[in-house]
Amino acid sequence: MNRLETDVLVVGAGPGGAATAYHLARHGVDVTVVERSAFPREKVCGDGLTPRGVAAMLKMGIDPDDPGFERVKGLRVHSRDAMIELPFPELSSFPGYGVVRTRHDFDALLIGRAEKAGARLMQRTEAVAPTLDGGWVRGATIRSVEDGGGEPTQVSARFVIACDGAASRFAKPAGVVRDDTRPLGIAARRYYRTDYHPGPWLASWLALWEGDLLLPGYGWLFPVAGGTINLGAGLLNTFKNFKDVSAQRLFNAFASMLPPSFGVSEETAEGRLLSGPLPMSFNRTPQAVPGMLLVGDAAGAVNPFNGEGIAYAMETGEIAAELVHESLIHHRPGLAMSYPTVLRQRYGRYFTIGRGFARAVGKPTIMGFATRFMLPRPLVMSFALRVMGNLSDGRDGDAQDRLFYLLQRLAKASS
Repeated sequence: MNRLETDVLVVGAGPGGAATAYHLARHGVDVTVVERSAFPREKVCGDGLTPRGVAAMLKMGIDPDDPGFERVKGLRVHSRDAMIELPFPELSSFPGYGVVRTRHDFDALLIGRAEKAGARLMQRTEAVAPTLDGGWVRGATIRSVEDGGGEPTQVSARFVIACDGAASRFAKPAGVVRDDTRPLGIAARRYYRTDYHPGPWLASWLALWEGDLLLPGYGWLFPVAGGTINLGAGLLNTFKNFKDVSAQRLFNAFASMLPPSFGVSEETAEGRLLSGPLPMSFNRTPQAVPGMLLVGDAAGAVNPFNGEGIAYAMETGEIAAELVHESLIHHRPGLAMSYPTVLRQRYGRYFTIGRGFARAVGKPTIMGFATRFMLPRPLVMSFALRVMGNLSDGRDGDAQDRLFYLLQRLAKASS
């Protein structure tokens, strides 16, 4: 068997893996990233980054003025009876804009930054299973996915970071399981080339109708640079008939709602309709086992309010990288094992509120009431935008920020 030694092995090169590798490499850590696919590659995603995601992107030195990005200034929310435009709040903690870029391009851009910082990337390489020794993860067995796989390689690492996405299986042999009490979403998206453009807005629909039947989901239409739109729909498993409504059915109902002027049809479609899961609110546990940390979707770090995952993948990647770096330079492996506690301190109260929200919107009557009576109220909706996007200056901000901060203080912290 071939052998490879590295300080840190990162499994998966999506936004979480790329951010982890970048922040480790810039500290001079020897980091190796294995990725089953080859870049560029397609991913099921809405492709939108809120100001929170832009902030994480800027920390990696990505230029938001690159022509591949479509800049947006806020959220345009639709219901059957109303529409409201909500600019992102002006904050000191986050920029006042978001961006859209396909994951096909964005992920390649991120991992390229990690490589420039010094990370080693092994594409078309699968991490088969973690290596366990005395209860600690000491590395992993990897193999090429080309030419029959060839002889596997045993990687020895002082730490392993699992960033293998929503379908994560790598960490399971080390005792990581899904927490079925936490919300899970499903979503489907497709690209269309059309003359319709929503302007500098992320457009969303909070009430999806299949004829006279109100479906428990949401739809989105995001502008992509070059005249394409990303159209998608999502659903939470808090809906009691969740298993009876497929992502494709939800998507088809949403697409059928749109007026002909939007130009959404088979003739304007680019590529297939693709769907995937959204593991939310740290619905995989624990987020760390001795020698291994979980980042991004692999940890279930998706916002239960809005299904946003890119920002949290990059943020948890940075947190993991900083803790692992501290552990390495101080020769104290236990420092990195404080990772779940750090996640709980940063996100626990917010995700607690989000789980309550997910349970509420799983009831179509509540969602219907909210869209009918709350949507026409700009002040209420601007506050809702801050909460759902987790965008705030905290107790040092304005009145809405202080109210948001108070709500989180009242929530029970958990991860």
